[in-house]
Amino acid sequence: MVATGRVPNTASLGLETVGVAMGPRGEVIVDETSRSSVDSIYAVGDVTDRVNLTPVAIAEGHAFADSLYGGRPRTVSHANIPSAVFTQPPIASVGLTEEEARATCGEVTIYTSHFRAMKYTLSGRRERTYMKLVVDAASDRVVGAHMLGPDAGEIMQGIGVAIIAGATKADFDATIGIHPTAAEEFVTMRTPRS
Repeated sequence: MVATGRVPNTASLGLETVGVAMGPRGEVIVDETSRSSVDSIYAVGDVTDRVNLTPVAIAEGHAFADSLYGGRPRTVSHANIPSAVFTQPPIASVGLTEEEARATCGEVTIYTSHFRAMKYTLSGRRERTYMKLVVDAASDRVVGAHMLGPDAGEIMQGIGVAIIAGATKADFDATIGIHPTAAEEFVTMRTPRS
């Protein structure tokens, strides 16, 4: 089975008949507050085709409720959202890809590591892990992290916090790793890719 993406299921809702602007994939076009082109109609989650992840839909719903009913107006940032694909091996990512970072930041420094985790070395398994850090060369800020390997989703959640907090490569380097874990590799990569 291959499941590769979703499209909004809005065709039978009749939203066009009340003036709701729709995108080419059937998505409801909304502003940063999740309001559609009709002032009294809001939309959150996959129907907006922004970032189709359950936690994003939940966050958008909370922001909508807080703003409209809780007296605490706020929006959801769709930048730097950690995500994972639970394949074998798992894949996870947060922040910018190398290409996006070059387009956004200009010069970037890339750190990579390809290794066999100690738990697999000792057990004789051949499974390998690949990690990449994308760093804005001008500010030293880590702007992206990517991983292919066991526990990628679990590890990327913590890296996501660091990226949203504005951690620099120097911050990663100053962090003592937990040994023996695969995650420690993110704080021990010292040599940029040439």
